[in-house]
Amino acid sequence: MSTDNSILMYGASDDVVVLEGAIDDEFGCYDKLWQARLTAPDGTSMQVSAHYGRDGWALASGPVDGNTGKTWPVAAGKSPDDKENPSLRIDAPAGTTIEVFGDCAEGGE
Repeated sequence: MSTDNSILMYGASDDVVVLEGAIDDEFGCYDKLWQARLTAPDGTSMQVSAHYGRDGWALASGPVDGNTGKTWPVAAGKSPDDKENPSLRIDAPAGTTIEVFGDCAEGGE
């Protein structure tokens, strides 16, 4: 499912959310829920989140209110950083942007 517009999301260590590919950034977020909205140029969007807990990283993706359940293709896999943790590969439209919100909204590192 990988395309030039794909975004690979995974956790590193216990406090960094990594995005690679069409969006390439790292976000520090220790002991809190990291949340972001991915938005395509046509206005469609998808929400993603990550949290490190006792059992390692938990990742999630889903529609944003108003998208009536539509999301882009997502595949679960293993983290390239640690095969015990998950990753998500999101097949996002070209030009997709990210907005981090919530407790970890300080931005990329």
